[in-house]
Order: sequence, then structure tokens, then C-alpha cells
Amino acid sequence: MAALSKFTRSVAMMAVAAMAMAAHAQPAWPGKTLTLVVPYTAGGTNDTLGRTLGDIFRQAYGTATIIENKPGAGGSVGTEAVARAKPDGTTLLLASTSPLTIFPNLVKTSYDPMKDLVPVASVAVGPVGILATKALPVSTFAELVDYAKQHPGKVTFGIPGLGSVAHIGMAALNKQVGIEMLQVPYRGGSQAVSDGLGGQVDLLVVNTDIVLPHVAAGTLKPLAVMAPQRLAPWPDVPTMAELKLPNIRYFSNFSLFAPAGVPPEVLKTMRDEIAKALANPQYQQMLEKNSMQPGTGIGEDFAKQVRTDYENNQRIIRESKIQVQ
Repeated sequence: MAALSKFTRSVAMMAVAAMAMAAHAQPAWPGKTLTLVVPYTAGGTNDTLGRTLGDIFRQAYGTATIIENKPGAGGSVGTEAVARAKPDGTTLLLASTSPLTIFPNLVKTSYDPMKDLVPVASVAVGPVGILATKALPVSTFAELVDYAKQHPGKVTFGIPGLGSVAHIGMAALNKQVGIEMLQVPYRGGSQAVSDGLGGQVDLLVVNTDIVLPHVAAGTLKPLAVMAPQRLAPWPDVPTMAELKLPNIRYFSNFSLFAPAGVPPEVLKTMRDEIAKALANPQYQQMLEKNSMQPGTGIGEDFAKQVRTDYENNQRIIRESKIQVQ
């Protein structure tokens, strides 16, 4: 009887241990599959981020991750799909914050970004740089401001497109510094860089990853970065905050959003597990390889950032009379 009792206790202890291990190994989300909706075409930065996060979640929890590309209307098609998805934590939006903080302030959308979606976490920053081409005789940001004041309406800057973070950021910069520089919108950053190298525009305001080779070659001169911190390849190039312009915080803020209505306990679990994933060495190496910086926050801190950015963009768009066709 004693032997049987000892055996029973051992089995019970093993069962408890097995249950604890099983609980630890459970997926962070209620379902076995997590869908990350990317509101752009396949192959971009969002895909790289999503696939790396997916690998980490699979390795840690056995959670399968599907990247679902839903491009269209400046990112609003995919954003709306997530806003209307079942709020159980199995569908998230992975995008820059533009479809939530810029696009709805330019055109009417079928979703309310401040009510229909919940900010989960910023997962990476794609820095935007202000770079002088050879056509412009300046070497520092201060020299750019002085030159622009001496030549109002004459300095041109190429941007990746209307409604981009570069577009709104430069409108904010013009207003805050009291200068008038003229935008030249392109269909993407690569086309803008090509014309900048050819001397068709004076400045480029684009994501920094596409101009690194040209800066290294000396054909473009970085004057400032609109990012939370300096770039490792450009240690001497200041941020806007260092230039005493902390409100000019315009960069590609790649982030995760959930449909409104996700249960608080599920949302907390997601945020906790995402924080672990972002600290994973595999993820950190991916950021460095792709010239990206860490995200800007998780949870309520990030939610406040999103609302502040939305309100600031709304004001700049209204005051600068910005419109897109």
C-alpha cells in the first residue's frame, strides 16, 4: 500500500510538472495560428519584420504565423480588414503608423483609427534622413535653414510620395522653423534618390537604408535624421531632438495593432510576449542587418504616442492645407 501511495504521489507530481510545462509551452495567443495582416505588397520591410517575429513565436510557443498581404488605398484596405476582424488576438495589423495617424486625416476612411484599433507595440523604426545633394551648397542643418531663409521658395526636396511621413514631417519643419522649401513628390524613395543624384532636387527626405551606399560614396550629405536616435553608420549626424526640434519626430514606425475589443488579459499577454520577442538576439540582429532601430514603446506608452502623433498630424495637415488626390 505504501509503495502504491508513493507511486501515486510520483505520478501526481509528474502530472503537475507536465501540466506546468504544457502551460509554459502554450501559444501566447488563444489560437494555434496568428495572422499578421500587412497592408502593403509582399517583399517589403513589414514582411521582413513579420517573418522574423513569426519565427521567434514558432520557436518559443509553436505558434504558426501567417503573413497576409492586403495592399491598397494607402494601407487602408488591410487596416480596415483588421479593424473588422474578430477581436480574439489571432489577427493583428503589422504596418507603419501612417494608415492610422496620417491617412485618415487626409481622406475619409471606413474605420476610426482611434476607436477601431488598439495599439499593441512599436516593433521597429525605419529612420528618415534629410540629405543634401551636390546641387545644394550646405554641409549642416543650420546652414540649410540659413540658406532656405535667404532663398525662400527656391530649395526643393524630394519625398517618396504625397501623404508620406517625409511629406508631413517637412511640412511641420517648414512651419516650425519659419522657412519655405518646396516638395517634389515621387512614386517611391528610389525614384527620388535617382533624381537627387542627378541634380533635379536640392534635398532628399527618404528612409535612410536606401541612401547608405551613396552617403558612403560621398555623393549625398546627411544633415539630420528624423528618428529617436542617431544612426550607427552616421555617428556625427544629429537627430531633430538634438537640434532642439523634438516635435519633428517623423519616421517609419513599424507597429502592431489589434482590433478593438480584445480582452484585457489577452492584450496583456500579447504585449508581454512581444516584449520578449523584441529582446531576442535573432530579432536584434535582423534590425541591425536592415539598418533599423528598436521600436518606440509597448502598451499604454505606445498608445499615447499614437494618439499624440494623430493629433499633431491632423493639426499640421489642416494648417498647411495639405491635400492628396
